[in-house]
Amino acid sequence: MSLDQQIALCEQHREQLRFVSFDADDAWALGNALYRNAERKGFALAIEVNVNHLCMFSALMPGATAENIDWVRRKRNMVAFLGISSWAAGLMLQSRQTTLALRYGLSLRDYAAFGGSYPLYLTSGCQIGSVTVSGAPQRDDHNLVLETLREMLGIAPGAFTLVTDVV
Repeated sequence: MSLDQQIALCEQHREQLRFVSFDADDAWALGNALYRNAERKGFALAIEVNVNHLCMFSALMPGATAENIDWVRRKRNMVAFLGISSWAAGLMLQSRQTTLALRYGLSLRDYAAFGGSYPLYLTSGCQIGSVTVSGAPQRDDHNLVLETLREMLGIAPGAFTLVTDVV
């Protein structure tokens, strides 16, 4: 898949993956579903669901480390700043042949444009938070979040395309 196709796919996902409503119970369900799906794939992750700047779910799976927690923080900051997935942010920077520091003056210590964090949007278009994982390769982190959101929203697997490597 080309870079432009990946960017278009990210925009399609952003339109598809929206909740009618989202509360603490939904955050708990999403976090637990991510944990189960990560276990099934053999991933050791840090997982966070953040709503209105409040951590509503947080878990550190066996084998994950404090470094993964820091990656979660940096990816979450990226999503909060741009309102797009951390994967899409990385693609956008690649497309524009620039960096976070050059384009936005952001520190790599506090922001990461690598897959694994995804904005939580309501159908109204309001961004209410993010869901973030870290511990697997970035594409796997991103796809795990996409798959889990797709399942929660009841979107059929055949109606949804996961990301692949950019060619």
